[in-house]
Amino acid sequence: MRRYVPVLLLIPLLLAAGCSKGFYTKGKLASEQGDYDTALTQLYEAINETPKNYKAWREIGVVYFKQGSLEKAEEAFGTSNKIEPNALSNFYLGLIFEQTDQIDKAITVYAAAINLQGDGQTKEMIEGRLDVLIDKKLMLAARQAVQREDSLSVDSLPENSIAVINFDGSTLPEELEPLALGLAEFIAIDLAKIERLNVLERLKINVILDELALSQSKYSDTQTAPRVGRLLGSRRVVLGNVTSTGDNSFRIVGQLVNTVDKSVQRTEPRQGQLDQFFEVEKEFVFALIDTLGIELTKAERDAIEEVPTESFLAFMAYSEGLLYQKRGLHHVALKSFRNAGLYDPDFSQAAGLSNKMNETINYNRDMSAEPGTQTSEFESKVTASMTTGLTADGIDHIQAANLINSNFIINNELYWLFGSFPIAPPGGGPILSGFGTIIIEGNLDAD
Repeated sequence: MRRYVPVLLLIPLLLAAGCSKGFYTKGKLASEQGDYDTALTQLYEAINETPKNYKAWREIGVVYFKQGSLEKAEEAFGTSNKIEPNALSNFYLGLIFEQTDQIDKAITVYAAAINLQGDGQTKEMIEGRLDVLIDKKLMLAARQAVQREDSLSVDSLPENSIAVINFDGSTLPEELEPLALGLAEFIAIDLAKIERLNVLERLKINVILDELALSQSKYSDTQTAPRVGRLLGSRRVVLGNVTSTGDNSFRIVGQLVNTVDKSVQRTEPRQGQLDQFFEVEKEFVFALIDTLGIELTKAERDAIEEVPTESFLAFMAYSEGLLYQKRGLHHVALKSFRNAGLYDPDFSQAAGLSNKMNETINYNRDMSAEPGTQTSEFESKVTASMTTGLTADGIDHIQAANLINSNFIINNELYWLFGSFPIAPPGGGPILSGFGTIIIEGNLDAD
């Protein structure tokens, strides 16, 4: 039996499968076995032979990280990245910056990891972590704004900035109170579909309202709105009051406050049945846009008219989730968002916040772990999903190793992996580059 394998396809297979006693290989194996002293000895020997061996530097970083020597690990991963930018080094740097509470740096290197190896499960997991860290950054920024309130100026507020404050639903029946929060959320989502508007993050709004200890009934206070707008960095603030007008109907009254001159414009009130909640919400949004004096493009109008869900039960479960999220009850919020998804499987916003709550819970669990074990579960999942090399699929590992050890294949990676270049076999030189065919003969299907 013969099997023909193109040389250029075979090289990475052989590199992954080959048996060798190079310093790098010994060091990596020792690291995987938890023998960190031996690992460092071997890996530094590999560095002595090839100072620009970015894989050896990266593995040194992994060893130091597992030992809890974060400063040394950061230096090693940084050196690896300078030689050859790689996803794994950036990912580990993200873990280090998380543990040292350097959120901005963690966001930067995680984004770099996605760019370098951002597909499939790896991308999904790191993006989930990024969402949590970005939320944390927004919360920190909001608290810092409150602390330095006296130094804030309204002169430089962007003309296109707008914030939708939580609506006041304090007069609604208790079981309907979350409705006000859900309506404010989707009004902000719809306004964000207008290209010329910069809509402030709702999470940041929640933090500032909490920092100011504002009650729900104060959310629609036009006297407080300019202060909130200044803290948010928003030139305009949308306020709203949601009231019950009967057993199955409600009404929204809105106001648009200018943070700079403190002027107030009232929007046309909208009301309707509970089972037509999104029709009422859309009418309110278009009335608000008219108050803003914005002429929409057809694409923007079509996007705003899209209805996320027609299920009132799904919308209420989603709104309850927002309320629990605001209170920091992430497990309960997760359950509510999942319930919204059960009521309407096509409710994409519910699925998105369900995933975010799950990531937030995982992050909080990681960060509350004992020093040295923080981020360990996230680390193991992501590193397992990253492709660090091809395996010898379809070729017996021993045969693949024999081809390398018999010196038929040469590649720069060989020096790093095996410690030296192979010597050319009798009768010809090794294959350096180009195309060719290697014929493997024998019973390849034998056990």
